[in-house]
Amino acid sequence: MRDFLKKDCDAMDMCSMTSAYRTVDQLTDAVYGSYLNVKKREDSDPAWKKRVFANRKKLAQHIEKFHKVSGALTPAVQQGLDVLRRKKDCIFLMTAHQTNFMPYSGVMRKTTLMHAVAEKLENISDIDVVEFYGIANQDIASSWPWLKMTQLPSIFHKNGIFELSYPLKKEYEKKIHAAVSKPAWSDIAKWRRDAEEWMKLSMNLIESYGYTISSENKKKLYCNYKKFTNIINCSNESARNFAEFNAIMISKIVNNHFGYGTLFSLFTDCQQVFDKEFLYLLENHGKYHTYLNSVKGTRDARAVAPFWYHCECLGKVELEIARGKDALELSGRCPACGKMHVFQLNEGKVSRDFAKILKNISARARPMTLVFFEGLGVNMYVGGALAGKCYLNDAKYIADRMHLNFPPIAIWRPKEKYKGLAQLSCELYKKSACGDPSLEETIKYVEGEINSVNNRMGVIDALIRNATSEHERNRMIAEKNSIRKRHDLRALTKELSSLKKISGAESVIPSIMDYAINIGLKSTCDQWRSHLIDNGSLTEDVNLDSILETKR
Repeated sequence: MRDFLKKDCDAMDMCSMTSAYRTVDQLTDAVYGSYLNVKKREDSDPAWKKRVFANRKKLAQHIEKFHKVSGALTPAVQQGLDVLRRKKDCIFLMTAHQTNFMPYSGVMRKTTLMHAVAEKLENISDIDVVEFYGIANQDIASSWPWLKMTQLPSIFHKNGIFELSYPLKKEYEKKIHAAVSKPAWSDIAKWRRDAEEWMKLSMNLIESYGYTISSENKKKLYCNYKKFTNIINCSNESARNFAEFNAIMISKIVNNHFGYGTLFSLFTDCQQVFDKEFLYLLENHGKYHTYLNSVKGTRDARAVAPFWYHCECLGKVELEIARGKDALELSGRCPACGKMHVFQLNEGKVSRDFAKILKNISARARPMTLVFFEGLGVNMYVGGALAGKCYLNDAKYIADRMHLNFPPIAIWRPKEKYKGLAQLSCELYKKSACGDPSLEETIKYVEGEINSVNNRMGVIDALIRNATSEHERNRMIAEKNSIRKRHDLRALTKELSSLKKISGAESVIPSIMDYAINIGLKSTCDQWRSHLIDNGSLTEDVNLDSILETKR
């Protein structure tokens, strides 16, 4: 897992797209400008306007379906649905993410950025603003560790990381996330036991350093924890599969606890809305692949469909395109069950033939943005770290050349600072172990001590092997034991392990559970919003007040 995390961070360095917008006001101006540009295009292309408004209305059906299942069909959600159903003019904001398990804060923070921009827009215009969140539940279950695992900082666990994970069965490894069965209640019970033990250990360590957590604050922490576990329980009761369990959890947090009117829909449901947009890319696959190869700097001669086909076994099939005399042929083998799929889209009947497979497809990464942005007239998209240069920059290059709508891209990935149970544990332990030097300096010092002792022991081992008499050999063994006793190598090694756990814990991007317990879900979103509205910076660190920082 540590190797994967390093690759993950390297990918972020390589692919992250620096947003052109450093403040919320700059972003809001760009979004409003995008809206005006879309209006101009609608005026000059009534057919496109009609299609966009029809797509939005069809999308509303899938959104309502999901919110009924999630138990988050709130008045604010109903208001957004009403705008789409009535085909009202609106500014359309969008984000999307995979169905991560108890996701890290960035998955939720996107909704606050959308909401803050919506607030700003409402101050400068009377236009309705819709906030849409697409849930990508069609990724291969084993392709991305965060689909089945979440992390919390902890100096009590290996590498300073406390992991809660879903035991993915081998039968699901090559299938989409929506194919995975939802958690057993025994899984949830184990997560609760482990989380409660983590809280207890953290509190005990904090108090062992003379830091008092008041009974009132302990009560607040456990109350927050209980609220979060209630969300988990309710999500599992409503879900049909593991991806839906995670999606419902996100919706409940955003709609019921943050109080936003964010509209959610599963990609496996709503992507069938975009038949015309998919067909446009399919019928112009020559241009699309020319531009794709150009921006990627590749010479891939294969023409691959802009979507995946979902096999009956719920494996995900890559389809290659071949142009015959009178038809487009799409073909590919399912990696999960081995079945070969071949589809003919006959000339003059392409739309009808494509409709037969429409319910079983999902867009690939770059085409997803092209299809949604063009099909919904999107005016802003909130991206993430890994979806920067890798996908969004490529998609913009293609969109510009194929004359497709492409909105301003916003990225808000601040470093967040708050004093939670794990963070305070690290702070107190570090102060005790390091004193004035920094953690890095202390780690280097202890590593140096260990290396020095090991080097001396190595020299003595060589002398023992080459000893010419029993007396000399015994003298060297006694010297080795004396060094081991004087320097207590075992204690040094244990100390180094603990120091590295602190370093690991401080580098974790925590699960939203950590925020829920230590800050509270509503307080978290309120503080995010305050930063965006009052400070406005999209690049500065964000300091959050936690329960442990209150006197009572």
